[in-house]
Amino acid sequence: MRSAVIALLVFVAFSRSDFLLPFPLSEKFINFTAQLEKPTNNDTSCNLAQLNYCQYSFNQNFGLNSSVSYSNGSRIFETVQNYLNSNVTQLSKICRARTNFYHCLGHTYYTCMNLHTRLESNNTDSSNGFDYVRTFRGLEWICGGGYQETINQWNNFDDIPTSTPYRNCVNTFNQTISTVHFCSSVQQTGNCLNTVYSNSTGDASAGHYGCENFRYTFANACPGLKCTIGK
Repeated sequence: MRSAVIALLVFVAFSRSDFLLPFPLSEKFINFTAQLEKPTNNDTSCNLAQLNYCQYSFNQNFGLNSSVSYSNGSRIFETVQNYLNSNVTQLSKICRARTNFYHCLGHTYYTCMNLHTRLESNNTDSSNGFDYVRTFRGLEWICGGGYQETINQWNNFDDIPTSTPYRNCVNTFNQTISTVHFCSSVQQTGNCLNTVYSNSTGDASAGHYGCENFRYTFANACPGLKCTIGK
């Protein structure tokens, strides 16, 4: 019985879909990304009281207690990831929560989700700030332009983030990224993931999905990047 339980846990661990793409980024490049995102008009207004209220409301959908705030980005990322990985029926619930969060913040949403703004006002480390921002940027894609593809390819996406081709893309990104060629490295990694998702599913639209899912995290830092279908 015990061996059967262990086998089941191993199976679950290696069959995670991870729709919020898992990849590491060093503190150096998180801070560099934040500098690239620095608002040019100096509009960094984000009402923290309002953000805390909106985050509290968002948390209620996922069993997170009231003490979890924007400074606990890694915990929020992992919690949302686990809900996404559970089953496709959770997707609509998660997307409703994301939409309500967006409307709760109103016109300050994009300022509050700016990495530079978050790190400037955050009382936490850069990793938590980065995970917080990429959680909601990932949901922007998954619940927006990528919503139908997420549903259509739910089962086909299962093994991709744990596959060797996916890891090769991410490893190359971390090995070649620099402040000089930062955005070109993001573009190349998006292209790499485009190929991985396309080859894994046999569907060019899935390739576009994989590329966009990565690009959205860096859309403010590298606004000129594009993902194409059939790259």
